[in-house]
Amino acid sequence: MAHTSAISSQAVIALTAIVGALQIANIARAAELTVLSPQAMKPALKDLIPQFERSYGYHVTVSYASTSVLLKEIEDGKVADLAILYPQQIERLKNDGEIVENSMTPIATLAFGVIVRKGAAKPDVSTVHALKQTLMNAKSIALGDPKNSASGNYFANLIERLQIGDAIKPKIKIFSSGAAAIEAVANGEADLGVWVISSAYEPGTELAGTLPAQAKKLNAYAAGILTNSNQMQAAKVLLSFISSPNSLAVMHSKGFNPP
Repeated sequence: MAHTSAISSQAVIALTAIVGALQIANIARAAELTVLSPQAMKPALKDLIPQFERSYGYHVTVSYASTSVLLKEIEDGKVADLAILYPQQIERLKNDGEIVENSMTPIATLAFGVIVRKGAAKPDVSTVHALKQTLMNAKSIALGDPKNSASGNYFANLIERLQIGDAIKPKIKIFSSGAAAIEAVANGEADLGVWVISSAYEPGTELAGTLPAQAKKLNAYAAGILTNSNQMQAAKVLLSFISSPNSLAVMHSKGFNPP
């Protein structure tokens, strides 16, 4: 009888261990979140995501790419929990059934500026005249491919608007994206680049100045929960965290402004 009781106790212990292991496995699975984000958000998310993980116990993987690449990936069925894109892209995905209804949340806005290598002399870009002179004096300018880079397309149109296109085009070095262009500036492959000012907070770069009012360019960003998310509740928590006043304060320290 005692022998039977001992066996029963061992069975209970073993079963409890199995149940506990399964619960731990389920928690681990529940803790995984995937975010799709443009490169421009990276300086802010590098600070915010670790804070979120410490506060809520989730593990978050962020996949960075250009907004055009992310949009195509989502339309092609990529599975993720949260997407940060331009508001019009989130709206488009919502209309296509890819974003949860009423989940679109404005995050922040971000100005464009002239970015130089860390430690390099900062040219004057405070007026349109000064910006034109800076671009004319630069030996080389890094640019994201205008075919798939919003910043590249904007700059290509800007130099035509400023009537300096013929003088500037020979100096332009084309890269796959705005992020790649700014990395080239950091590496000394080009004198300067024009992109979102958050890129000035990446290693190796500094902000010469935001574009003057007549050449001003702002990007707006919004987030939405993907309908194929396996972690809807956790995605809601993350969305609320990213759009909170405390997170906006962190973003502001990286060059972002309120939405």
